[in-house]
Amino acid sequence: MTSPVGGIDPHQDTFTVGVVDRHGVEITHEAFANTAAGYGEAIDLLDAHGVERVGVEGSAKWGAHVAIALAAAGFDAREVPASRSAAQRRSRRLDKTDAVDAVSSARALLAEPTLGPVQALEAYDPLVAKIEAVLEHRRTLVAARTLMLHHVADQIAKLPAEIRDQLTADGKIEGRLRRLEHIDPDIDTTPAGAYRLGWLQAFIDHDRAARREVRRLERLIDELLDQHGTTLRDEPGVGPIAAATLVCEVGDPARFDRESKFARWCGTGAVALSSGEGNKDPVKHRLDFRGNRRINSVLHIASVTQQRTQPDAAAYLARKTAEGKTRREARRAHKRQLANRVIRRMWRDEKHRQQHPPLAA
Repeated sequence: MTSPVGGIDPHQDTFTVGVVDRHGVEITHEAFANTAAGYGEAIDLLDAHGVERVGVEGSAKWGAHVAIALAAAGFDAREVPASRSAAQRRSRRLDKTDAVDAVSSARALLAEPTLGPVQALEAYDPLVAKIEAVLEHRRTLVAARTLMLHHVADQIAKLPAEIRDQLTADGKIEGRLRRLEHIDPDIDTTPAGAYRLGWLQAFIDHDRAARREVRRLERLIDELLDQHGTTLRDEPGVGPIAAATLVCEVGDPARFDRESKFARWCGTGAVALSSGEGNKDPVKHRLDFRGNRRINSVLHIASVTQQRTQPDAAAYLARKTAEGKTRREARRAHKRQLANRVIRRMWRDEKHRQQHPPLAA
């Protein structure tokens, strides 16, 4: 007999636990504080009802800590995508409340037991969680610096002619910004022009510090990947940032038992779009517009790089084009091939790490 299944709908301050029986009928629901004490109370509730499997919506965000607590307590904790729980709610035409969402998460896991494990990386590997923390820090700094440089470009365009004439109009914005260092701040100009020149010159040192910090984080990521033991950087076109993105987004690669599942997850697997084929294979497919877009982007960049630097990749793409595929279709085929190679590498790496655990970070 299938034991009851739990579902959790987490928020910043509270999380709600719902429990359903093997038929999807609600047994109970209860809200707890999103604190260590609340996790213990929720575990007691789940134990009291004989729950072994728990679906957590948003286990990489507000549900991260409760997911870690569940995994540590021995529960089979799975990530429930918001779309799955929403589908359960809509199919029953229910209101949207925390209790309904928690019960819907449990029903989603009951309907699809093969959902992947929770995405809280601390529950999988503390070293991978540290890589993710550093990667997110770098990503934030790069995004903030990019935003500021867009603003700098706008401000340089508004400088008076007597200042702009001393700058070249071409080249990257960083180079144009650096050339402002050599302009006399006491140059005779408008009050607005003097103010813009002053803060732009002051910003140069801040930008240099931001670039130094980004480079430091990139070196740290490289070191952490060495500790992890991944071989992803051996794949042409996959550098440290791409490898770290793959390691953190995938988490435990064992959650994909087939290459096709990984390809579908990252949006490189074609989606069947056919009718009337009966028992035969589908005769028509379309591009998958869903999937993990970060990983899809990593594979796209790797494909473009390999076409430029690897004769085998260039020959493969040329052959696909000669077979009648468009350049985009050939690129998609190569990305699927890359996805297969990537997940195979990650399976081998994980097996090696199980046999030879890395040093603690």
